[in-house]
Amino acid sequence: MRLLKYGRNVLGEKRSADFLRYFDREVETTRIVSFGSCNFHCGYCKRDGQQVDNDGNIVRSVEVTNGEIITSLLDFSSKGERIRLSGGDPVMHPKDAMEIAKAIGETGKKISMAHNGSSLRFSEMMAPYMDYVAIDLKGDTPEELAFRSGISERSGKKMLESTLEVQDMFSSAGVLVDVRTPVFGDTSLDQLFRMAELIMKGGNNDLEFWTLRKYNTVRHCDWLEPRGETLSEYARLVSEKFPELPIGLREKWSNSGFTILKNGQEV
Repeated sequence: MRLLKYGRNVLGEKRSADFLRYFDREVETTRIVSFGSCNFHCGYCKRDGQQVDNDGNIVRSVEVTNGEIITSLLDFSSKGERIRLSGGDPVMHPKDAMEIAKAIGETGKKISMAHNGSSLRFSEMMAPYMDYVAIDLKGDTPEELAFRSGISERSGKKMLESTLEVQDMFSSAGVLVDVRTPVFGDTSLDQLFRMAELIMKGGNNDLEFWTLRKYNTVRHCDWLEPRGETLSEYARLVSEKFPELPIGLREKWSNSGFTILKNGQEV
């Protein structure tokens, strides 16, 4: 399989699943498996997903041996870490993703996954092995999603429909869903209102959470950052208008600064 390194180690990244706090669950440490290919080419990707070869492989990805990776993941899992498939995107490595899911599943545990929502079929295949998932919603319209994802406008409509179907499928199947949306300097309050409406339309709303992630400048991308106070105010206003939708606000990509809002109030 192809993976991306974090520092010098392909399995060196850990993140906290902070949204679990809203569901009265202990915040877990997730061990990230970053697959080295992607079908999106987001301009703000910190893993260089903007730069791929003709096969869709991210240029700095490396080939690794499945057996060694799974052995390491079983060890991390035995120490209490939640294995989380990410990327790139795991949809590009369905056999490898399933091999990992089954190996962990044989120990009686489930895994997590971060997915751009591009494939309902892949998501349905992985659903029985999932404890919770993070599914992207990158825009309120096909055009906006296409622009932020680096894909064709023709694909934008299909991808918007797909990510909403994937979110609804997972929550209806009893899997916790953390919907993730990047917020940029030119993201409007009306756009966030429309995305909140889309999230609330289907699925099991009791199992859905929405994380707004502040865009911070990355190389290769000249998009504007939102002001921190503007983002916080937008989150509060959206939370007041959609009181049944819990909202998380992350101002950094690292494990810090996570705020949870419900009905306009911090919880």
